[in-house]
Amino acid sequence: MKLTLHLPGLAWYDAHDGADVCRDLSTPALSLLLARGQRSARPAPPSQHLLQSFSLPAPAMAATLARQAGLSTAGRHWLIADPVNLRVDRDRALLGDVGIMNLAQSEADQLIASLNQLFAEDGFVFHAPTPARWFISLPAPTGASFTPLPDVIGQDINHHLPGGQNGMRWSRYLNEMQMLLYTHAANDARELRGDTPVNSVWLWGEQGADSPAPTAFAPLLYSDNPLYQALAAECGMALEAAPYQFASLQGEHVHLVLDQLEAAAQFRDAWGWRETLKRLEQDWFAPMLAALKAGKLQVLELSCDGDAGFTLRITPRQLWKFWQSGQPLATLYPQ
Repeated sequence: MKLTLHLPGLAWYDAHDGADVCRDLSTPALSLLLARGQRSARPAPPSQHLLQSFSLPAPAMAATLARQAGLSTAGRHWLIADPVNLRVDRDRALLGDVGIMNLAQSEADQLIASLNQLFAEDGFVFHAPTPARWFISLPAPTGASFTPLPDVIGQDINHHLPGGQNGMRWSRYLNEMQMLLYTHAANDARELRGDTPVNSVWLWGEQGADSPAPTAFAPLLYSDNPLYQALAAECGMALEAAPYQFASLQGEHVHLVLDQLEAAAQFRDAWGWRETLKRLEQDWFAPMLAALKAGKLQVLELSCDGDAGFTLRITPRQLWKFWQSGQPLATLYPQ
């Protein structure tokens, strides 16, 4: 088997704190893989691996996702307008995605109806085919650039506002959307119930008719990530949910996106991240190491994102480097 494994969040996203977060963390199998494999530093935002996996030059997938959701996409440009929550923390506005909200379709419909009323004269049409993913169809290209949502979750949005020729215009549009949502009756009701309000949207993924289609990276994808699942379906890859342990994998060339660490890393939950990594050591790293030693796993290609992101390639032959002892994860970060 050849296993291409992506582990978002394996490298702690605040690299300057990474060594402290990893201190005294025992992961002997992972440490041995890090020491004996061929490793290269590869700092990258979370969206980069998604693009590379499907040979896409940019995250232009709005129309693709809208079409898969049952919308008619012909003749218009499309933006993803995902519902999000912004939380002010001192001088920062931190973004949380729909994963921290329990949003009903009826609530999404109310919010979308108000947005459509506000932007009717601009020719924007908002759609919410599901509570978790919203879209805007546009009469023309935006002329702006947008940061993909995966790169902004848990981050300060002030570093990721719309850019490009019309960036200021779209920043103003975004501000109008936020003002409407902030004062919306549906959000007032949510807050009275103790639910997180949808006080903004995140714009990204603009796609027109000339955007390239994704291509398959491997015959089989294991992933619970909706974006990976959508692009895999678009290019005809076989698709399975991510299993709980290495022993459940099947196939000669498997592409696996294992995202158990991602949310804890995004929201800087150090305790949750460390506990999850211990489980991954038991369920994944130790069995992968054993499979490499037994020759059942011929190639392991591991990657992770972030400022301390890296790629690692290891084969059974490389495990014979007895002179190289384990390398703790903490050593990947600047001291």
